[in-house]
Amino acid sequence: MGGPASDLTTLRASCKAILARHQRGLTLELPCILCQQRVRGQQSILEHYSDAHGIYLTNYDNIVDLDGFLAHLREMLFLRGDERMHCPVCRKDCGEEALWMAHIAEEGHSQWDTDTIPTLAPFCITAEKFMEGDEEEEEENANGDNAAENDGDDDVEEDWSVEPAVCLLCETASENCLSHMIDAHGVDFRAAVQSHVGVRDVYDIIRIVNIIRKCVARGTCPFNYRGESTDAETCRCSMVASSLEAHLREHPLHVLPRVVPSDDRELIPVLCGDAFISSVVVGGDLLTQAEEDPDYPMVPTIAEMARKQAEGRQKRGSM
Repeated sequence: MGGPASDLTTLRASCKAILARHQRGLTLELPCILCQQRVRGQQSILEHYSDAHGIYLTNYDNIVDLDGFLAHLREMLFLRGDERMHCPVCRKDCGEEALWMAHIAEEGHSQWDTDTIPTLAPFCITAEKFMEGDEEEEEENANGDNAAENDGDDDVEEDWSVEPAVCLLCETASENCLSHMIDAHGVDFRAAVQSHVGVRDVYDIIRIVNIIRKCVARGTCPFNYRGESTDAETCRCSMVASSLEAHLREHPLHVLPRVVPSDDRELIPVLCGDAFISSVVVGGDLLTQAEEDPDYPMVPTIAEMARKQAEGRQKRGSM
């Protein structure tokens, strides 16, 4: 059995593998193991399993080897390549799909995780893997040399101090995502959030982040989320003629939804383990207004200049 050091190394490697997969979660294309339909995006495939098949998989945050996890499930569904379907929870031979679905519903075997299917554990992070050390070993480590313990803490902090976040408008992962959005897309997210009259707290910002990610994945304008804007058709025509990115550059105010929903549905992360939410939104204090130094007045941001240009074009067009 490995010691605490090897357990920590394994845990860190597993978390890094999960994070790397989540960073491409919106573009990851996965085949359904039941119907073979290919679905784009980790969250979308989870919704496909629940909506199309009534199956609820474990959260992808706990899966280290996703390919192995899905391959193992398919092997349990179709034992030895047999066309007859089996229940992966109780191993019953159900035969055709209709009987299999009836069995899943009647027996309540629709939850597939390490608790209901223990053989999935090698592909996941489970608490049991990292709680097997005896109490004496833990006490010895707790009372060990302070200098060595501090050195170990420094190593962990050095490795995890900065977590790259995936841009809201492209797939670039950056340690300074807000600056990247200004430089690459002309979007000052902090200024946009602070100037939006519908933003009241950090939960509204989380909703906005998830809405933008959904709209970018679908190629739709965030400003018209849920079709609540009267100029939705104008935006669609603009994007057909160019692109979503070009449309947002021309209309900087459209990077945020016109109306911020108040329901909890938009609090569910679109990108599992979204570092933009955990570090930039929750830890970035986006709602705090920076005090302006009279000796060094703030220059207009790119987003502000673009917004003024857009407003000028709209005024000239209405004259």
